[in-house]
Amino acid sequence: MSAAQSSGVLSALLSLESDDTPMHIGALLRFRLPQKAGANFLAELAGSFRAQSELIAPWHWRLKRGGLRALRARWQVCQSVDMDHHFRQIGLPSPGGERELGVLVSRLHSQPLDMSRPPWECYLIEGLEQGYFALYLKIHRALVDVAGGPEIFHAFLSPSANAKQAFAPWTTSIDSDEMPARPMLPLGDSLRASAGLGRAFARLVSAGLRKNPALAVPYRAPRTALNGPVNSQRRFATQRYASARLQTLATALDAENDTVILLYLCGSALRRFLKEFNALPDEPLIAAVPQSRVSLSDFSLSFVSLGSDEARPLERFASIQRSYKAAQTHISAVPEPLRMAYSLAAGAPFLLGEITGARPWMPAMFNLFVLSMPAPESYRYLAGARLDSIHSLSMLMPGTALSISCQRYADTVNVGLTGARDTLPHVQRIAVYMEQALEQLEAAVMPGEKTA
Repeated sequence: MSAAQSSGVLSALLSLESDDTPMHIGALLRFRLPQKAGANFLAELAGSFRAQSELIAPWHWRLKRGGLRALRARWQVCQSVDMDHHFRQIGLPSPGGERELGVLVSRLHSQPLDMSRPPWECYLIEGLEQGYFALYLKIHRALVDVAGGPEIFHAFLSPSANAKQAFAPWTTSIDSDEMPARPMLPLGDSLRASAGLGRAFARLVSAGLRKNPALAVPYRAPRTALNGPVNSQRRFATQRYASARLQTLATALDAENDTVILLYLCGSALRRFLKEFNALPDEPLIAAVPQSRVSLSDFSLSFVSLGSDEARPLERFASIQRSYKAAQTHISAVPEPLRMAYSLAAGAPFLLGEITGARPWMPAMFNLFVLSMPAPESYRYLAGARLDSIHSLSMLMPGTALSISCQRYADTVNVGLTGARDTLPHVQRIAVYMEQALEQLEAAVMPGEKTA
């Protein structure tokens, strides 16, 4: 995929960026202190990070925009980086539990990045329950892309528990030694390129529906609270599962992988959540499921029905599995080099609606994002401290008040829920309902068996 095509996605993202919808993403990394860690372990770790003041590309780049923001933007080297701004050590209020951590990270993720500086921040969080500490990393999505992808959030960690040196995140990169030679594609060019695929997109969707009625398509999602207003304030919640637990259930249900299980948990939790507020639509919720192996240059978007209109768990799962398979078949019919452009074409009406102010009166493109983020397959360490969990924090689009991200790390599946605080103030309740939905499905499929 060409740099020009990749820049089309970034230009589209930048055009949607506002005070209410900043385009940064984040990661919460929770570590277990080494068994023999001294009382000064965290102070020494912070000192080590501060001493590593030589930033490698792209950590010392900043985004220079023209007068019309997204119409022309390019990267430039920032000659002087204030590390006291980019790295901070903060304490968690007592008692240092999951609630306090969630409140703190929600507040940090709500604050915009200073775009006159390299667009990233790192926080070392102490004061967690005994034996733990955390890192919260916040990076602009455009910088993540030129850095080589979301792996940048954990690329600085070691696979060895015996490695005592702690590399700071800004001393590692993946494949970004060279700055992109050309500016990002002007937004007008991006829209024209997307519009040129519009008719082909409509034809392919129409043909797909004729072949498989289970195919979920954009702009047919019911409008719900999930499509309510989005301002700058965020709520963040987490959930965590043993990989073996999900895989056992996937095998029992003859599912290809645990992705369908995760989609079921999302749909079931949201069904219960919306029903509590007498806001459950008659039509099923539609999830946008991005797929990107590396970066935005290898990006495609599919749509899956979450079966929220079906009251019975097994029938709901079957409905989701049919929709997921239809989505996989549909996107595989698009030649791989064209999938990103095809996804741009799918989003062109949404983008035009946002620019013209017509989006609130348009049919909802989808209800929420459900995405998978990369994570190491084996345990990682920081100065001997084991990474216990990693949860992603998402950016929110206009009119999309919830995004759910999943990461398969070591022997666990970590789920992060990022919501618009004033539209969805009870995001933690959705996380709790996901666990209860899993227990309900296990009871239906494997009655009498004890689950982990």
